[in-house]
Amino acid sequence: MNTQLPNLGLISVLGKGGTATVYRAKQLSTGRDVAVKVLDADFVETADDIIRFLDEARACARFRHRNIVRVYDAGETDGIYYFVMELINGYTFATYLQRKKQIAADDALIILESVAAALQYAWQKFRVVHCDLKPDNIMVDADGTIKLMDLGIAKSLLTGARENKGKEEEIMGTPAYMSPEQIYDLKDIDCRSDIYSLGATIYHLITGTTLFPGKTDQQVVDCHIGASFARDPRRIVPSIPKKLALILNRMLAKDRNLRYPNWETLSADIQHLYADEPLLATPLQPRESSVIFSLE
Repeated sequence: MNTQLPNLGLISVLGKGGTATVYRAKQLSTGRDVAVKVLDADFVETADDIIRFLDEARACARFRHRNIVRVYDAGETDGIYYFVMELINGYTFATYLQRKKQIAADDALIILESVAAALQYAWQKFRVVHCDLKPDNIMVDADGTIKLMDLGIAKSLLTGARENKGKEEEIMGTPAYMSPEQIYDLKDIDCRSDIYSLGATIYHLITGTTLFPGKTDQQVVDCHIGASFARDPRRIVPSIPKKLALILNRMLAKDRNLRYPNWETLSADIQHLYADEPLLATPLQPRESSVIFSLE
């Protein structure tokens, strides 16, 4: 590793994605083990990109929630942009899916509840929307705690890349989990966009398949906004609770006005499911959601 960063001793590569490389490192001033995400050069092409990245990364350091990976610092040296974050001794659910193919519904409910709590905190306190929810950005720590990564950073990278790429590259994010309003590039995206993406993520976790498998990225994008519908998850895994399928049906409404209006109402329905009480959500009409809910 030739990368040299101030106050950091890089130890090993933890992973590499489409926007950055993540290293295990030692913070020299504190002796603390940390993770360091170093951005690819393509995502910091202009002065506005740099300002946006540094401002939003430092803003993430304000977050104090047990289900959000802490960001300690952000900086630049010799044209290399990076941020320093909490080191999680665990694995992402993308890695888990590669090994186990799917996740039990009870475990998926814990993930749903934990991520919803993290995003409710971020939205209520800071009006932050993640914009890139997916199994790669959700981890489980060694003690079983669910941890959400890249909160705030994803939004910053998304915005910068959109402004600097060509027309055919404007849609950023991960197509399998993108909300319709992200695809339409609406300027007033709110927490309901993350509710859709979290629904798509949980669907993948419990069924072992994305909403629209076997298609190109462009075809998947078209499916989110068009007349395409994923199967009721119970058709794939019959043991999935009916009420969980109904919650996903509402989370994945194509029209954001038909989704849960906020994290509080979604969290309330999760508690109703646990208590075996009637849900706030009712089944959407056919064609209104990206996932079908079978009444029987």
